[in-house]
Amino acid sequence: MKKLIIIACCSIFLISCADREVIDEIQVVNAIGFDYDKDEDKIRGTILYPIFKYGPTEEPSIIAAKGDSSFDVPLHLNVKSSLPLAFGQLRSVIIGEDYAKHGMRDLVNTLARNPDLGRTIKVAITDGNAHEMLSSVTRKKIKDYQFISNLIDQNIKTENLPRTNLQTFLFSFFSDDRDPFLPLLSQEKDAIKLEGVALFKNEKYISSIDMKEAFLMKLLLDGTKHGRYTMDMKHKGHSGEVFLENLRTKTNYELKGNRHNPIIVVHLNIDGLVKEFPQWLKLTKPSNVNMLEKKLTTNLEKDSDRLIKKLQKLGVDPICFTDYVRSRTRNFDSQRFRENYSDMDIHVKAHVNLVQTGISQ
Repeated sequence: MKKLIIIACCSIFLISCADREVIDEIQVVNAIGFDYDKDEDKIRGTILYPIFKYGPTEEPSIIAAKGDSSFDVPLHLNVKSSLPLAFGQLRSVIIGEDYAKHGMRDLVNTLARNPDLGRTIKVAITDGNAHEMLSSVTRKKIKDYQFISNLIDQNIKTENLPRTNLQTFLFSFFSDDRDPFLPLLSQEKDAIKLEGVALFKNEKYISSIDMKEAFLMKLLLDGTKHGRYTMDMKHKGHSGEVFLENLRTKTNYELKGNRHNPIIVVHLNIDGLVKEFPQWLKLTKPSNVNMLEKKLTTNLEKDSDRLIKKLQKLGVDPICFTDYVRSRTRNFDSQRFRENYSDMDIHVKAHVNLVQTGISQ
């Protein structure tokens, strides 16, 4: 029995040594950024990777190199690395604004064909330079090589950002009936923040929406259990700001009209919590609660309709109205729908139910 225990312990020790040896022989890449150099007509790739020291200490570092395309950028990065690059633990892909506006077909094909990449990695656009953004992670104020992927992930789970990852982006990118979108990041000195959502048309980044509009888009897509909505409120000579926290939303679409003139109605049923409200608004009174529910409902409908009109004007369909009508229309004509999309009657009917109003004094 003792011999078996000794053999088992030795086996575990040898396995752990082998794993450590393998880790020490590769450069584990956590994030990669792509920028378009207009002057040289080249693609610059920047990788972010952790340097493991003795104990739990890790420090993020970067390597940058230029290539003729996104496909050969890893080759040029490898010749600058002392260890072979391994992308199996890649957590985020950051794309510079100029590259995204120039066109992303080649990069998307490269990402889609790479079997080493997980489908749940986070892809994002930066409103500046991807190299500078990844460089900021190596500075003292952030010092976290998984900061960007964690930032996006927690805003999907708890805040206003619609669900997105490489899989959902690829599905929309290669679809004829929907347009892709990605998180939009910005940089303030050494800080990185989520700015909104980047919108795409014909493989290019063309415009964006802010985080308040991102919350509405999140509701319109498939409902959600999280997110915050702010509303400026005036009542009987008073004014203030109300913060609504979404607890759960059920989203249903209704198709009216005919296949030549479809009308889409989006029904939103929202259960929410009022996190903050002005002192003059006494929510201990049922009449005030009912009044606030009606004002929130009206504002949500107006803001949602305004967002839809903005998307129609841009000619983009990230909410997938095209796909919805196609699935319910015999002999659906995608080209005709796209031609009429900007003038189509699409509106929102909402109902807000305040299930909680916070703690009262």
